[in-house]
Amino acid sequence: MHKLLKEVVKVYTQFQKLGPTYLDTFDNRAITEATFEAVKTKQLQEYVKKEFKPIGDVSMLPIHLEPEHRFTIAMFALRPGVRMPLHDHPNMFVLSHVMNGLGEREAWDVDPIDHHQQIEFRRNKGDSRIVKGIQYPKLQLKEGDNCYTTPNKCNLHKFSNIHESELFIFLDVILPHYNGVDRVINFYEPFSEDQLELMGNPKTYQRHPIDVDDIREFIVQ
Repeated sequence: MHKLLKEVVKVYTQFQKLGPTYLDTFDNRAITEATFEAVKTKQLQEYVKKEFKPIGDVSMLPIHLEPEHRFTIAMFALRPGVRMPLHDHPNMFVLSHVMNGLGEREAWDVDPIDHHQQIEFRRNKGDSRIVKGIQYPKLQLKEGDNCYTTPNKCNLHKFSNIHESELFIFLDVILPHYNGVDRVINFYEPFSEDQLELMGNPKTYQRHPIDVDDIREFIVQ
Protein backbone atom coordinates (compact mmCIF):
# COMPACT_ATOMS: atom_id res chain seq x y z
CA MET A 1 0.00 0.00 0.00
CA HIS A 2 2.92 2.37 0.58
CA LYS A 3 3.78 2.29 -3.13
CA LEU A 4 0.20 3.16 -4.05
CA LEU A 5 0.08 6.04 -1.57
CA LYS A 6 3.38 7.33 -2.98
CA GLU A 7 2.01 7.31 -6.54
CA VAL A 8 -1.23 8.98 -5.46
CA VAL A 9 0.70 11.76 -3.73
CA LYS A 10 2.74 12.29 -6.92
CA VAL A 11 -0.39 12.69 -9.03
CA TYR A 12 -2.07 14.94 -6.47
CA THR A 13 1.02 17.18 -6.29
CA GLN A 14 0.96 17.63 -10.06
CA PHE A 15 -2.78 18.28 -9.96
CA GLN A 16 -2.14 21.11 -7.50
CA LYS A 17 0.47 22.63 -9.81
CA LEU A 18 -1.24 22.14 -13.17
CA GLY A 19 -4.95 22.00 -12.39
CA PRO A 20 -7.72 19.53 -13.31
CA THR A 21 -6.68 19.17 -16.96
CA TYR A 22 -3.61 17.25 -15.77
CA LEU A 23 -5.92 14.48 -14.56
CA ASP A 24 -7.18 14.00 -18.14
CA THR A 25 -3.74 13.59 -19.67
CA PHE A 26 -1.22 12.12 -17.21
CA ASP A 27 0.24 8.65 -17.75
CA ASN A 28 -1.77 6.47 -15.37
CA ARG A 29 0.31 3.31 -15.78
CA ALA A 30 2.33 3.77 -12.57
CA ILE A 31 -0.71 4.36 -10.36
CA THR A 32 -2.50 1.44 -12.04
CA GLU A 33 0.43 -0.90 -11.41
CA ALA A 34 0.67 0.23 -7.78
CA THR A 35 -3.05 -0.38 -7.31
CA PHE A 36 -2.77 -3.88 -8.77
CA GLU A 37 0.09 -4.69 -6.39
CA ALA A 38 -1.74 -3.24 -3.38
CA VAL A 39 -4.85 -5.40 -3.83
CA LYS A 40 -2.89 -8.61 -4.38
CA THR A 41 -1.69 -8.92 -0.79
CA LYS A 42 -2.62 -12.35 0.54
CA GLN A 43 -4.34 -11.02 3.66
CA LEU A 44 -6.53 -8.58 1.74
CA GLN A 45 -7.49 -11.24 -0.80
CA GLU A 46 -8.48 -13.64 1.97
CA TYR A 47 -10.50 -10.93 3.68
CA VAL A 48 -12.39 -10.09 0.49
CA LYS A 49 -13.01 -13.71 -0.50
CA LYS A 50 -13.76 -15.25 2.91
CA GLU A 51 -14.40 -12.75 5.68
CA PHE A 52 -15.95 -9.60 4.24
CA LYS A 53 -19.57 -9.07 5.31
CA PRO A 54 -21.57 -6.37 3.53
CA ILE A 55 -23.97 -4.01 5.26
CA GLY A 56 -26.95 -3.06 3.12
CA ASP A 57 -27.05 -3.05 -0.67
CA VAL A 58 -23.98 -0.83 -1.08
CA SER A 59 -21.16 -1.09 1.45
CA MET A 60 -18.21 1.29 1.62
CA LEU A 61 -14.97 0.36 3.36
CA PRO A 62 -12.66 3.39 3.79
CA ILE A 63 -9.05 2.24 3.59
CA HIS A 64 -7.22 5.57 3.51
CA LEU A 65 -8.81 8.98 4.05
CA GLU A 66 -6.32 11.77 3.45
CA PRO A 67 -6.88 15.03 5.41
CA GLU A 68 -8.36 18.09 3.69
CA HIS A 69 -10.08 15.96 1.02
CA ARG A 70 -6.84 15.47 -0.90
CA PHE A 71 -7.57 11.86 -1.84
CA THR A 72 -9.35 8.72 -0.69
CA ILE A 73 -8.85 5.00 -1.18
CA ALA A 74 -11.98 2.96 -0.48
CA MET A 75 -13.52 -0.40 -1.26
CA PHE A 76 -17.14 -0.69 -2.40
CA ALA A 77 -19.33 -3.80 -2.43
CA LEU A 78 -22.66 -4.23 -4.24
CA ARG A 79 -25.03 -7.09 -3.54
CA PRO A 80 -26.32 -9.13 -6.53
CA GLY A 81 -28.69 -7.11 -8.71
CA VAL A 82 -27.84 -3.77 -7.06
CA ARG A 83 -27.17 -0.66 -9.15
CA MET A 84 -25.52 2.50 -7.90
CA PRO A 85 -27.10 5.74 -9.12
CA LEU A 86 -25.39 7.69 -11.87
CA HIS A 87 -23.21 10.38 -10.27
CA ASP A 88 -20.39 12.74 -11.16
CA HIS A 89 -16.84 13.50 -10.02
CA PRO A 90 -16.20 17.21 -10.70
CA ASN A 91 -12.53 17.88 -11.48
CA MET A 92 -11.59 14.47 -10.08
CA PHE A 93 -9.75 11.32 -11.17
CA VAL A 94 -11.01 7.87 -10.15
CA LEU A 95 -9.32 4.54 -10.78
CA SER A 96 -11.71 1.63 -10.15
CA HIS A 97 -10.15 -1.83 -9.80
CA VAL A 98 -12.40 -4.89 -9.62
CA MET A 99 -11.57 -7.27 -6.78
CA ASN A 100 -14.45 -9.73 -6.96
CA GLY A 101 -17.46 -10.66 -9.06
CA LEU A 102 -18.92 -9.35 -12.29
CA GLY A 103 -20.15 -5.83 -12.87
CA GLU A 104 -21.15 -3.27 -15.45
CA ARG A 105 -19.99 0.33 -15.71
CA GLU A 106 -22.21 2.91 -17.39
CA ALA A 107 -20.51 6.23 -18.14
CA TRP A 108 -21.57 9.64 -19.42
CA ASP A 109 -20.28 13.17 -19.75
CA VAL A 110 -22.33 16.33 -19.62
CA ASP A 111 -21.96 18.22 -22.89
CA PRO A 112 -19.72 21.28 -22.36
CA ILE A 113 -22.59 23.55 -23.45
CA ASP A 114 -24.39 22.59 -20.22
CA HIS A 115 -21.47 22.72 -17.76
CA HIS A 116 -22.90 25.95 -16.38
CA GLN A 117 -26.02 24.03 -15.40
CA GLN A 118 -23.94 21.72 -13.20
CA ILE A 119 -22.19 24.65 -11.54
CA GLU A 120 -25.45 26.48 -10.87
CA PHE A 121 -27.06 23.34 -9.48
CA ARG A 122 -24.17 22.72 -7.07
CA ARG A 123 -24.43 26.29 -5.82
CA ASN A 124 -28.17 26.54 -5.49
CA LYS A 125 -29.50 22.95 -5.25
CA GLY A 126 -32.65 24.04 -7.03
CA ASP A 127 -35.17 22.00 -8.97
CA SER A 128 -34.00 19.17 -11.19
CA ARG A 129 -33.10 20.13 -14.75
CA ILE A 130 -32.42 18.48 -18.10
CA VAL A 131 -28.87 18.64 -19.52
CA LYS A 132 -27.37 17.39 -22.76
CA GLY A 133 -25.39 14.20 -22.24
CA ILE A 134 -22.75 12.15 -24.07
CA GLN A 135 -23.01 8.41 -23.41
CA TYR A 136 -20.17 5.89 -23.67
CA PRO A 137 -20.50 2.17 -24.41
CA LYS A 138 -21.16 0.08 -21.31
CA LEU A 139 -18.24 -1.91 -19.92
CA GLN A 140 -18.55 -5.39 -18.46
CA LEU A 141 -15.99 -5.82 -15.69
CA LYS A 142 -14.50 -8.89 -14.04
CA GLU A 143 -11.91 -9.44 -11.33
CA GLY A 144 -8.64 -7.73 -12.24
CA ASP A 145 -10.20 -5.19 -14.64
CA ASN A 146 -9.75 -1.43 -14.30
CA CYS A 147 -11.72 1.57 -15.53
CA TYR A 148 -11.11 5.28 -15.19
CA THR A 149 -12.97 8.52 -14.57
CA THR A 150 -11.38 11.90 -15.36
CA PRO A 151 -12.63 15.50 -15.35
CA ASN A 152 -13.56 15.38 -19.04
CA LYS A 153 -14.01 11.71 -19.88
CA CYS A 154 -16.52 9.31 -18.27
CA ASN A 155 -16.97 11.85 -15.46
CA LEU A 156 -20.40 10.44 -14.65
CA HIS A 157 -20.58 6.76 -13.84
CA LYS A 158 -22.62 4.05 -12.18
CA PHE A 159 -21.79 0.46 -11.33
CA SER A 160 -24.14 -2.52 -11.32
CA ASN A 161 -23.67 -6.04 -9.99
CA ILE A 162 -24.66 -8.42 -12.79
CA HIS A 163 -23.77 -11.69 -11.01
CA GLU A 164 -26.60 -13.82 -9.67
CA SER A 165 -25.01 -14.69 -6.34
CA GLU A 166 -21.59 -13.07 -5.81
CA LEU A 167 -20.75 -9.65 -4.44
CA PHE A 168 -19.31 -7.13 -6.89
CA ILE A 169 -16.36 -5.54 -5.05
CA PHE A 170 -14.07 -2.84 -6.38
CA LEU A 171 -11.38 -0.55 -5.02
CA ASP A 172 -11.60 3.17 -5.85
CA VAL A 173 -8.61 5.48 -5.83
CA ILE A 174 -10.17 8.95 -5.80
CA LEU A 175 -8.17 12.17 -6.14
CA PRO A 176 -8.91 14.78 -5.16
CA HIS A 177 -11.94 13.80 -3.08
CA TYR A 178 -15.30 15.59 -2.76
CA ASN A 179 -14.88 18.67 -0.57
CA GLY A 180 -18.41 20.07 -0.29
CA VAL A 181 -17.37 23.34 -2.00
CA ASP A 182 -16.35 23.09 -5.66
CA ARG A 183 -16.32 19.30 -5.71
CA VAL A 184 -19.87 18.39 -4.75
CA ILE A 185 -21.53 15.20 -5.94
CA ASN A 186 -24.52 15.47 -8.29
CA PHE A 187 -26.84 12.62 -9.28
CA TYR A 188 -28.38 12.00 -12.69
CA GLU A 189 -31.00 9.87 -14.41
CA PRO A 190 -30.92 9.14 -18.16
CA PHE A 191 -33.81 11.01 -19.76
CA SER A 192 -33.24 10.08 -23.41
CA GLU A 193 -30.38 8.89 -25.64
CA ASP A 194 -28.60 12.24 -25.29
CA GLN A 195 -30.21 13.87 -22.28
CA LEU A 196 -29.86 13.51 -18.52
CA GLU A 197 -31.94 14.71 -15.61
CA LEU A 198 -29.74 16.42 -13.04
CA MET A 199 -31.18 15.92 -9.55
CA GLY A 200 -30.50 15.74 -5.85
CA ASN A 201 -29.47 12.68 -3.86
CA PRO A 202 -31.86 9.77 -4.64
CA LYS A 203 -33.80 8.98 -1.47
CA THR A 204 -33.42 5.26 -2.05
CA TYR A 205 -29.61 5.38 -2.21
CA GLN A 206 -27.58 4.77 0.93
CA ARG A 207 -23.95 3.85 1.36
CA HIS A 208 -23.14 1.90 4.49
CA PRO A 209 -19.65 2.60 5.88
CA ILE A 210 -17.93 -0.37 7.51
CA ASP A 211 -15.55 -0.25 10.48
CA VAL A 212 -12.03 -0.78 9.14
CA ASP A 213 -10.20 -1.54 12.38
CA ASP A 214 -10.01 -5.25 11.62
CA ILE A 215 -8.21 -4.77 8.28
CA ARG A 216 -6.30 -1.50 8.65
CA GLU A 217 -3.20 -3.26 10.02
CA PHE A 218 -2.53 -5.37 6.95
CA ILE A 219 -3.84 -3.00 4.28
CA VAL A 220 -1.99 0.16 5.26
CA GLN A 221 1.55 -1.19 5.50
